[in-house]
Amino acid sequence: MTDHNPLYGDACQACPTYDVLPESALRDGAEAIIAGYRCPNCRSTWTCGWQIVPGRAIPPEPVVDSPIFHNQVTAQVHELAAIARARKHLSREDPS
Repeated sequence: MTDHNPLYGDACQACPTYDVLPESALRDGAEAIIAGYRCPNCRSTWTCGWQIVPGRAIPPEPVVDSPIFHNQVTAQVHELAAIARARKHLSREDPS
């Protein structure tokens, strides 16, 4: 079977740009990643959660104050990863 999205590409919601590749990503547990994007046309930034697909290349982890990674994207990826960890932690707590 052919993988039609081998690099976790996404579409920009601010302009009609498709196949924007993630700038960076953090693992969200053993089976998922949170990817950060910056549109090459309008410079909009966003994040997206993905289930890890065997055989797909996982984007690099973001590094703060690096000329390679955009600081806004890095901050958004780290923020969403922290929210995901908190949700998982809260879902494990005893409701009583």
